[in-house]
Amino acid sequence: MEEQIYSPGMQEILSVNMFSGFSMTYAGKKIAFSRSSNMKFIQLLLLLFLHADQGISKKELIDTLYGWNAGVNPNKNLNNVIYRLKKQLVLAGMPEEEYVVLESGMCRWSSSFPVETDAVRFTECISMAKESAGAGRIGFLRTAERLYTGELLPEFSTELWVIERNLQLKGMYQQAVVELGEYLRQAGEYQEELRLYRKAGKLYPFDKWQIQEIDCLMLLKEYKEAYDVYRNTAKLYCEELGVPPGPEMVSRLRRIESQIKNPVGNFEDLKENFREQKNTGAYYCLYPSFLDSCQLLARVAERSGRSIFLMLLNLTERLGKEITDSEKLETQMEILKEVIRSSFRRGDLFTTYSKSQ
Repeated sequence: MEEQIYSPGMQEILSVNMFSGFSMTYAGKKIAFSRSSNMKFIQLLLLLFLHADQGISKKELIDTLYGWNAGVNPNKNLNNVIYRLKKQLVLAGMPEEEYVVLESGMCRWSSSFPVETDAVRFTECISMAKESAGAGRIGFLRTAERLYTGELLPEFSTELWVIERNLQLKGMYQQAVVELGEYLRQAGEYQEELRLYRKAGKLYPFDKWQIQEIDCLMLLKEYKEAYDVYRNTAKLYCEELGVPPGPEMVSRLRRIESQIKNPVGNFEDLKENFREQKNTGAYYCLYPSFLDSCQLLARVAERSGRSIFLMLLNLTERLGKEITDSEKLETQMEILKEVIRSSFRRGDLFTTYSKSQ
């Protein structure tokens, strides 16, 4: 077996990841900075990487890093952060170099080795896709989509400049997903389309990507898996947003129900599927199932002459004031559900309609 020998002439690369979290590797080794209460030097480093092509003005750096807290000498503050950054890079295992260059009011990154940044590469691919057509355009969009693995720099998610950049990148990503999805659908690449939408749904679970995921599963004739996606999404929307699934999701449920076919079985198998675990109290179900059950009960009531009753419970503070604390509301809702389950009869139904109802 031949041993791979390192050549001193090989150029090292600094690899920077910003999506889903910040990390750096140089020469195959992870670069870690010492913990500090003042992390301005890391923000400076990130800004330099994101503006590696043309640099960033000194004024913009000061405004971004300090805003109204620049103090009486903002230039001194910035110079101190630059000095600290250079020191921290060397302490973390990087070679001693200039790294930060100030020229004509512009600040830029400078190193003897190349830097590869996922966020920068992502925007480059999106830009090249706009200037391309056909297979070339799709190729750039595919690369961009795979580079995007999550929100930019979640460690700094409260910083205004990160929020603004995140919105821009998210918009680019979603446009790429839409165009790629349309292309893959026409090309019949349903498995790749499913991967595309499944990833988007995990990254942004409240942006309705599950609708396209269900459509892909239907095309692949994976009806039971599509039903699972629907149930999980409906539960997520009810529990986290306090809203029932919209008409688009409900229409998917109807399509799924029309396609699900069980294999031939005997009567005992059928009875086993309907057998409920021995739970006391009222039966909880998701809102669409609750609607179906109520409509059936209304028909039964017409035939039997018995009455059915609908009760709407609203969770409020004392004197009917709205509960504004989301954590408190969630806790109180769980308590209410348990009270209903344990107090009502086994023949009663209940559901969650909104966060407070």
